[in-house]
Amino acid sequence: MSAALLFLLAWSTCAAPLGGPPAPDSAPAAPSAAAARRRVLQEMWRRGILPPDQTSWSPADDELLGHIREAQARALDLLLRTFGGYGAWAVRVHRPGRIPELLLTRRGYDKYREVLTQDAIDYFVTKGAEEKWVFKLTDWEGKRLFDGAGLLTPAGERVYALARRNEKVFWRGGGGEVYGTRRPPSSNAAAPPPLSREARRTRLRAAAPRAPVSQPPAEGSTGMP
Repeated sequence: MSAALLFLLAWSTCAAPLGGPPAPDSAPAAPSAAAARRRVLQEMWRRGILPPDQTSWSPADDELLGHIREAQARALDLLLRTFGGYGAWAVRVHRPGRIPELLLTRRGYDKYREVLTQDAIDYFVTKGAEEKWVFKLTDWEGKRLFDGAGLLTPAGERVYALARRNEKVFWRGGGGEVYGTRRPPSSNAAAPPPLSREARRTRLRAAAPRAPVSQPPAEGSTGMP
């Protein structure tokens, strides 16, 4: 065996790592966009937002998914207290090695909004709103509490939730009437416009202290002590 061959064998032995697997070339890759999309699709199928044969969704479907996720805990609690169970209003998802998860379905979300809306109507009527005008109510910023279908809007849910917790919140009737959990503000008038520069100067001059005016001397007096 030549000296060159012996040298190459010795060099390769020293260069090889001693024990253990070779270091990875890079960190594990993040989940692909396709995998993330697949998870969203599966969730929409399970919740009944999309039929099982539909593989794409609209912005409205995505917005609905967000609403259902956000309302899930409250909705499941209300449905259980009202009806004693869920039926088709929720599905249980089993995943290997994980605790089964209960998902609110679209039907469950619709039922939740229906029950919550009726509770809210009853509440607002007890607070002075006429039942025939209750759907004209708005929050303090003018957002409607009920939509065209007569269901609570997100603004309506927020106002009703605050009111049920007896937190400070106000709402308005269709004619500008003010209701709330506290004594309503004394006036609903808009704030006056800012004063002009000339008006501010006039007000400052009127408020400035004036030097006392000396009285004229009495008749026959020189004004001298």
